[in-house]
Amino acid sequence: MKIEICVGTTCHLMGSSMLLEIINDLPEDVKNSINVKYSGCFDLCYGDMKPPIVKIDEKFYDNMAPEKFKEVVLNLLKENGDE
Repeated sequence: MKIEICVGTTCHLMGSSMLLEIINDLPEDVKNSINVKYSGCFDLCYGDMKPPIVKIDEKFYDNMAPEKFKEVVLNLLKENGDE
């Protein structure tokens, strides 16, 4: 699973940097199936999407508070059989 976390100004101010902590707290075998990187601004929060914004396997997710982010990641891993 490929995860890109926006660290543009607005997403950063809304807590996107805390999302990496969620990944770091996952078990090692789960972390090994995830490729995480920070990204510049996706230029999406000026429309209907709310920051912080995360891109997971080519799909964008908005308003990603830490618990919501963890839930989305774990659900996608289960769906993909990676957990």
